[in-house]
Amino acid sequence: MKQSMILHSVYFYFKTDTPEEIFEQQRERIFELNNQLSVVQLTFAGPPAGIERDVVDNSYGMSLHMLFQDEADLNTYQQHELHQKFVADFKPYWTSIKVYDTSV
Repeated sequence: MKQSMILHSVYFYFKTDTPEEIFEQQRERIFELNNQLSVVQLTFAGPPAGIERDVVDNSYGMSLHMLFQDEADLNTYQQHELHQKFVADFKPYWTSIKVYDTSV
């Protein structure tokens, strides 16, 4: 049986006093991770679209979605020093995150 690719989705919830420039810095760093780490196949990142429907959650500040060939590549990314530095640099601005890893 063919192993599924993994879509790694993270929703960032920011502290209310987070400076506006932090949002763009974080988004830029997400795309740098895509360019610097060969295990990342594809990356999307941005703020909520602001679409208002009862089922839409617009309370997060930014989401990222990264595609990995398999779970081993996701684990390599998670443990990589560039990912660890990203977390250390931006975690002080988050109140929480939600992570969803999906087989695709």
